Amino acid sequence: MKYTEYDDKTLKHLQNTELMILKDFIEICEDNNLDYYIYGGSLIGAIRHKGFIPWDDDLDVIMFREDYDKFKKIFNESYNDKYYLLCKETEEDYFYLFSKLVLKGTIFEEEWVNQVNFNLGINIDIFVLDDLSDNKIKRYIQLKKAFFYSKIIIMSKIKVPNLSFIPRTITNIIQLFLKLFNIKPADIQKRYSKFIMKYHNPDAKDVFDVSVTVEEYPQIFNKKGFKPIQKAQFEDIMVNIPNNYDEILTSIYGDYMKLPPKEDRYNHITRQIDFGKY
Repeated sequence: MKYTEYDDKTLKHLQNTELMILKDFIEICEDNNLDYYIYGGSLIGAIRHKGFIPWDDDLDVIMFREDYDKFKKIFNESYNDKYYLLCKETEEDYFYLFSKLVLKGTIFEEEWVNQVNFNLGINIDIFVLDDLSDNKIKRYIQLKKAFFYSKIIIMSKIKVPNLSFIPRTITNIIQLFLKLFNIKPADIQKRYSKFIMKYHNPDAKDVFDVSVTVEEYPQIFNKKGFKPIQKAQFEDIMVNIPNNYDEILTSIYGDYMKLPPKEDRYNHITRQIDFGKY
């Protein structure tokens, strides 16, 4: 099974809590002139359902690297009473190349949580768009390296459940190698950050999200296509969506307006959820 069967009350409570986090995130962005976009499955939800996909249990946004770096700095200086930002700079064990804005005093335990040393609460995901080289050879190298980093950082820290024999064996070998040479996920993350900034170019034509891959390549988007920003309804608020949302969603999901069969629906495999005072 690829997803958790929530009871209606719990799922609605979870979605409403994530919507509250999104509203607070948007307020920070608007107060500081930072651009963001609803992304991934949440973007499908905005277009197809005017809110959450009915079985979805997370919320995704994406920012260009410049806006994300500014957001991080502003958040760390002024906005951490209610939330904490889970990312490679805050947790040595963190193994994703995107960040999570986490609500303090809550619990959202995914199936891998017993393999790490940080706590995970109810959150929204913040993905980042990085510049892509316009040179064909450099672009090829950049994409291959980015894909390699995205996989090895995860493999360096957790064993993903239900893997087939070959991926499970590769993961075990990588973890043994890194342990023998005392290489931590944070060390690989630092190398990745240095690598990605090497290609920073405000005039780049394309950007990519290393977290979404198609046939072993990170997903590529036209940079100018994101603007002018459009608005769409998401539950009881209006949110930013990319101008080229159809192109983005089609490239990732194909016919995104068609409901997938139940066996192809996805959300997080959760062990425990605690809403705290919320």
